[in-house]
Formats: sequence, structure tokens, C-alpha cells
Amino acid sequence: MKIDDQFILDIKRMGINGEGIGFYNKLAIFVDGAIPGEGHDICITKVEGKMAFGKTIEIKNASPARKAAECPYYESCGGCAVMHVDYNQMLDYKRSILIEALNRYTRLDTKSFEIRKTVPSDNIFGYRNKAQLPIKKLDNKTSTCMIKARSNELVCIDECMVQNPLINKLNNQILEIVDELGISPYLYKFNRGVLKYLVVRVNKNNEALVCFVCYEKNKKLIELANRVMKLDGVVSVYENFNTSLKQGIIFGNETNHLAGEKYIVETLGKIKYQIYPTTFFQLNTHQAEKMYDAVLKACKLSRKERVLDAYCGVGSIGLYLAHMAGEVVGIEYNKDSIAAAKENAKFNKINNAKFYQGDAAELLPKMIKDGEAFDIVVADPPRTGLGDKFIEAILQTEVKRLIYVSCNPATLAKNLEVLSQKYKVKSITPIDMFPQTPLVESVTVLELKK
Repeated sequence: MKIDDQFILDIKRMGINGEGIGFYNKLAIFVDGAIPGEGHDICITKVEGKMAFGKTIEIKNASPARKAAECPYYESCGGCAVMHVDYNQMLDYKRSILIEALNRYTRLDTKSFEIRKTVPSDNIFGYRNKAQLPIKKLDNKTSTCMIKARSNELVCIDECMVQNPLINKLNNQILEIVDELGISPYLYKFNRGVLKYLVVRVNKNNEALVCFVCYEKNKKLIELANRVMKLDGVVSVYENFNTSLKQGIIFGNETNHLAGEKYIVETLGKIKYQIYPTTFFQLNTHQAEKMYDAVLKACKLSRKERVLDAYCGVGSIGLYLAHMAGEVVGIEYNKDSIAAAKENAKFNKINNAKFYQGDAAELLPKMIKDGEAFDIVVADPPRTGLGDKFIEAILQTEVKRLIYVSCNPATLAKNLEVLSQKYKVKSITPIDMFPQTPLVESVTVLELKK
């Protein structure tokens, strides 16, 4: 097979990035925008080892799940990848993506344990509570942008359908003031300008925190902050300085509070969390509650158990479990996150949770050696999954119950293959945290084999 070859391809399944996958002479071919069950007349654009990539010339037979995307920027923006797929069908595809990863990377029999239906999101649009978007000036108008898929090209947008409507409104209002004040956007090509990113975070009460991420300091930022504070919903304004020449790095090391409250407060269940500009927090607040409820149910707590919250971040899961646990111990490598976790525990008057800064893979064996014991481990790692050292520590300590919160089916499957030496998978619950994207999160329950 070579570039520019053209033929009709039957699409068999959906890939982890939302692309359709078909097979030609045992070669896997990835086609953006294709849906399982469709036939596409395609042209090969790239051949790489045992896989190839193609683009659609014509859809020969469309899936009943295909629909028109609601967003006017969908074809040019790289933010969403499956808006052309019926939502209920997409929930099934997300479950299938998870099962496919298990079949590919493990020897587990996926019929030997329960893989539940994907938990749907109540809101499939307007669910994101944070935007951190690059800035570009086009035709004398400064706009927020999204990055075009597989490129560094910025696409100017006036509205993003998956963001909270207040965020869209504030983005436009703030950048109108930016233009009035003559504050220039940063240009990577020439390494000059002021405003790099506009960050806006909102809570359930539609209170907004705004942060200007800038390349250089500018006297007009104070005036900008004062005017932004007068906009409906804004309760806090910050500035951050980022001198990195690399695109994609949002925040720099210096953050200054300019006006209003020091933070906004978000609530999950009965727990309140203080949110600052750089705080990591779940982007789909209502769906996060469903996920944390799934974790709480999986733990089967009776107010006696000692729970380890590994990769705890700002303590969001550990604090959510604390009222039903005997004690919660959180471990997180990031110092700022640990400080926030301790602050959140104090803020909620939770006395049975403590947090340590460090590598969970190193701290867990030391704790066990010092006589500490845990009944349950909850792990919520980044997309790279659990580290080898952490898995080794879990296998050595033989904690009876492990709850694995994953945001990447591939790394989850690879980790489960190793953990299955001593642990049995009891159930997996896929959760749709990010509608209109192919991303799927999940909660896996593992128990020590007898």
C-alpha cells in the first residue's frame, strides 16, 4: 500500500481518538470522521508500519448514528472529535473503546466481570467549567482561539458549545475591553506582545474567576482588572506571567491577585473546594459528582477503614470519602496541590484526612514498613497511568481492595494486565466526562485474590 491509493473501506470500529478504523489486507487504516458500520471511499495519506491513515473522498453508506454537527467551527477546530455521532450511540462506542483496549493489552476475559453501560452526562453541551484559551488578533478584533487538529494553527472562535455559557459571554466581553485599552496579544513568531491566554473558571453559582496569562508586564492590566470586575458574574481577577517560548504551556511561575475574592468555591456533594487560577479540578462538575459517588460506592466504607488516596491532587476524592472512612491519607507529588488539599480539609472542618507530598510509589512501601496499613487504595493517576514502582508497591503490600480511576483506557488496560497477578477485576464503570469527545473515564474495582 502507498500514499494516494484509493479504495472503498468498511469501517469496523471506533479508535481511541474518535476516528473510524477499517482493515485492508490485515492493515489497520484510520479515517477521521468515519463511524463504525459505514463504507467510505478513501485515499491513503500516510503509511506507517502496520497501520495507515486515509481521508474520506465520499461516504458510500452513512451510519444511522451520523448527524450534523451543531458547532459552526467543528470542521476547523480540534476541540471536539465526535459531534457528528448521535450521543446515545457514542455512549456505546465509549464502552466499546474500553473493551477493545482490554482485549488488546490484557489476557483478561472481559466476560468474567461486569463492564457497565457508560454513565451519561446530564449536559452534553455547556458542561466545561474552565477555559484556558490562546489569544489572536484578526481584522482588528482580539478573539479566543482553539488549535486546529494536528497543527499549531489558531482558529478564532466567538463561542465554544461545550463551555459554560457564562465563559463564552465573559471571553467576548473581556476581549472587547482588551481592544479598547490597546493591550496587544502575544505573537510567538516575533516573540513580543502582552496577552498569551485568557483563563476563565466558573462554579455552579455562576461566579467567575478570571486570569490574564501574559508574556510581559503592562500597566494597563490593573485598569483591565478593575473593568473586568464590573462584569456580571466576575468575583476574582488574577494575572500570571509566562515567558516560555513554547506553545501549549499555559501558566508561568508568577501569579498575582489583582482584584476581588482570593478564590471561588465549588461544591461536590457536601464538600467545598477552593478554586484558584492554577488549581486542578474536574472540568465537568456535575459528572464529577457521579464519578465520586461511584468511587464511594465501590469502597464499601463503614466509617472504620483506612483509605489511601494516591495521586490525590487537591484532595478532591479523599475528602469526598472522608465522612464514611475511619481515616484518609493522601499522597501527591505536586507541592501546591498538597497545600491546597490541606487547605480544603481545614475549610471543610475534616479532621480525619491528612496529606503528604511525595512519590506514592516510594512513600507507600515506607508507610507499610513503618507499620501503617490500608484497607483500600484509591488511585487517580494522570493519562500515563500508574507507574511501575507504584504497581510493584501495591503488589507487595497486598491491599485488599483497589479502586482505579482512569482517564485513559489504554494505560488502564496495561496496568490491569500487571495487577491481575494478584488482583481480580470485579467491575468497570465507564463514565462520560467529556461529551462530544472520544475521551472516556472509568472506575475499576479490584480485589485481592484469595
